[in-house]
Amino acid sequence: MTNILPQTSQMNRGAWLLTEEIIECYRDIDELLVMGGVIWGSNTDNDLFVTSHGVRTPDYFYKVIVRGMGQNERAIAWIVPNTTDATKKRLDDYLVSIDELEQRTGEIMPVADYAKHDKPSSSWLVPHQCNKS
Repeated sequence: MTNILPQTSQMNRGAWLLTEEIIECYRDIDELLVMGGVIWGSNTDNDLFVTSHGVRTPDYFYKVIVRGMGQNERAIAWIVPNTTDATKKRLDDYLVSIDELEQRTGEIMPVADYAKHDKPSSSWLVPHQCNKS
């Protein structure tokens, strides 16, 4: 349901789109658990749809991808700012550990405890031969 909330076009066609492409490609390799949501924040400057639609604009969107099971479980998470700076090239800037995501959101993610502490140094690569359709 995060895609029905107001998003800057640069974020939606940039960093957020790349997370969707990663999901599209990795779901052909492994079973995935994908979770996402918003962090509302306190920036009211971007709340352009409150009067017309009664909807605030989230300051951040988050996404978690979990693949594998048991000792092979791996997870990756991003907190992406809902700004014009959130381009594909900057996706790695938004990587967080599951621990950090849980602290920022107050949500508990169904991820193995050992996988919650790691923050990858870079986002998972989109495989070269991935069919994104």
